[in-house]
Amino acid sequence: MKTLAYAGTIAFALAATAGAAHAADLPTKQEGRVWVDQNFVLAFSPNWSWTTMPGARAEFARSREGSAGLQFLELFFGPNYTYRTGNWTLKGSLWYYYMGYPQKGRLMESGGTLSCTADAKTNVCLSKYNASQNVEIVPSAEYRMGRWSFYDRVILHNTFYADTYATSDQRWGWGTVLRELLQTRFAVNDRLGVFLMDEVFLGVIEDGDTRTLKDASGQYAGYKSTGYWKHGLRANRTYLGFDYKVAPNFTLAPMYMVEIGMSPVDSTDITDIAHTFFLIATVTASTFGNK
Repeated sequence: MKTLAYAGTIAFALAATAGAAHAADLPTKQEGRVWVDQNFVLAFSPNWSWTTMPGARAEFARSREGSAGLQFLELFFGPNYTYRTGNWTLKGSLWYYYMGYPQKGRLMESGGTLSCTADAKTNVCLSKYNASQNVEIVPSAEYRMGRWSFYDRVILHNTFYADTYATSDQRWGWGTVLRELLQTRFAVNDRLGVFLMDEVFLGVIEDGDTRTLKDASGQYAGYKSTGYWKHGLRANRTYLGFDYKVAPNFTLAPMYMVEIGMSPVDSTDITDIAHTFFLIATVTASTFGNK
């Protein structure tokens, strides 16, 4: 498992480096963001639990365009099954995932200038909101060795509805993105741990109806971050942070995350680099006592 994890990390790093080399002479957008998730886990037994996790992301700075403000809302919920043996912890989850995209007052870059569809009276960009419905299949494995732990989590992110498209046939479909996260953590003490994580986003199944959409100039228009994705490397995230157990059932995990985003149609074209302060607050509860 660890050998495969290290090999995967090297492969992902090489892929990201190749993309950076190809796009080094192109200007990339830089974003500053804040992202907060509230994770609530209710355990019904030593094996079974339920996760509910709402979250929101806001953008306060962006180069070459107007900042987006509140730009993303999310909600996960679903069951988890956990199995522990020796130094291993194996877990499987099945979650529903709602993704909402508020888009209000955003000045978009168009042909080197900033523009928007503005209200005639207020001269403010018109509001818009998109959302998608998704099912997440989430297997993971963790191995502990003294104060060190090594964690590998895969998310099969399956989108079946996205209202960013014009017709019902285009909105309903099926597209899958594989997300793999590798983490190394060191436990400083019983309450504090520091970690480094890397997560790759790979499109693996394209939706049949939207992948053939093209705009007036003949360019592919069906691949959207708010909808269905093209196959191949689409993004990479690196996280550095720590987790602190404030109370036995309450943990805070602040971290810095840098996200490298690729073009919706070209995996070698880096278009965005987002710098994010990410905070996850986790509350746990149990219905079966203190076992």
